[in-house]
Amino acid sequence: MALSLSIDTLVVSMCGSVTLGKTGFWKVAKVALAFAGMQTALLSAGWFFGSSIVRYIEGIAGAVGFVLLLYIGVNMIRGAMKKDGEESVNLSGIRQLLLAAVATSIDAAAVGMSLAMAEPDAETVVISVLSVFIVTAAAAVTGVLGGCAVGRSFGKPAQIAGGIVLIAIGLKIMLG
Repeated sequence: MALSLSIDTLVVSMCGSVTLGKTGFWKVAKVALAFAGMQTALLSAGWFFGSSIVRYIEGIAGAVGFVLLLYIGVNMIRGAMKKDGEESVNLSGIRQLLLAAVATSIDAAAVGMSLAMAEPDAETVVISVLSVFIVTAAAAVTGVLGGCAVGRSFGKPAQIAGGIVLIAIGLKIMLG
C-alpha cells in the first residue's frame, strides 16, 4: 500500500525539482516532509472519517487532483519558456509544494476510508501510517535528487518534459 501511494510522489517530486538547481539538505527535507506529511494526514483523515464522507469526496477527487497538477504543469512549462533569470515553478515555493503534495495525496484519503471499512485494529493503522510516511519520504528524496540532477543536465527541455508528465499524471488521476 505504501509503495503504490508513493509512486505519484516519486514522479511529481522528480518533475517538480528539475528547477531547484543545487540541492541542500533543507530543500530535500522540506519536500520530503511536505509530501510524506500530506500523504499520512490524508490517509489518517480518510481512516478517521471513514465511510461517512466517502460519497462526498469520491466524485470530485480525480477532478481536484487533475486541476492541481494541470496548474503546476502548465506553470512549469510556461516557466521554461521564459527568459533566463525569470522565476519559474519549482518545489522550493511553498504554494507549488503544497499543491503538489495535496494533488498526489488525494488517493491516500480514499485508501484511509477503505482501511476504516475493513475495521483494522489500532496497531495495524499505526503501522500503515508509519509505513506510508517513511516510504513517501524516501520516494520524495529520491525524486528530488534525481530531478535536480536531470534539471542541471538538461535544463529547459527537462522542465517542459516535467510539466507534460505532471499534466499526464493529473489526467491519470482524473480518469482513474
